[in-house]
Amino acid sequence: MPEKYTPGYSSNATNFMANRSLDTHGAFFKPYLRPGMKLLDCGCGPGAIALGLAKAIFPGILTGIDREVSQIQIAAESAFAQSVSNAEFLQGNIYALPFADNSFDTIFSHALFEHLQEPAQALRELWRVLKSGGIVGLRSPDWGGFLIAPSTPELQKAFSYYKWLQQQNGGNPDVGRELRALLRQAGFTNIKTSASYECYEPLTLSTATEYLALRIEASAEVDRAVEKGWTDSQSITAMSRALREWSQHPDGFFAAAWCEVVGYKI
Repeated sequence: MPEKYTPGYSSNATNFMANRSLDTHGAFFKPYLRPGMKLLDCGCGPGAIALGLAKAIFPGILTGIDREVSQIQIAAESAFAQSVSNAEFLQGNIYALPFADNSFDTIFSHALFEHLQEPAQALRELWRVLKSGGIVGLRSPDWGGFLIAPSTPELQKAFSYYKWLQQQNGGNPDVGRELRALLRQAGFTNIKTSASYECYEPLTLSTATEYLALRIEASAEVDRAVEKGWTDSQSITAMSRALREWSQHPDGFFAAAWCEVVGYKI
């Protein structure tokens, strides 16, 4: 099965990712950062978290990689606009990193491993380019812990459908709970895990629901979902409408579960 990044690279998806920061989405890793480090950010996207990492390790060097060239361009432009001089961004594949063995002091990856079909292979590459004594930090959601209220059948169907799309694209929406095992099996030690919730509050101002609605609507063309018999046009309309109605509900509540793991290469 070919691997595909489910969120895609539309302006809506990119803006949704660009609202993240080191403080909001990478706080678990901040205690491990030191000035002068050489740090690799895998799946850096538009660079929102990466620039925070770069500032935290200055005068060290932050290298961000992403397989999508449009994201690399946005990240580089953001670094220039914010006068972040110690960050570089390269197009690259986590399964075949363009770096020599033992190149980095630490490696970070946020919201990537849930999209990977071969996470063990990716971790072998991270191990290869990480120095002995180096640290890796990963953070991924776990859809099994999402909190949604008030719920309706169509709203539940919308979340299930998006999760199913991600699985069809080679991903694992519940990988968060497996991160510890994946690091241990890859040879990392002194593993520490944690979990947190991201609350989209207030829901009426959140971009999360519109992102989900637009991605579900796009599945007819992007994934050829109707053509393949995965769903039909009426269902797509009903699911996206349910998400938008929920986003305006006075009691609407959405909290996403995230799992974090830190490990060492000894």
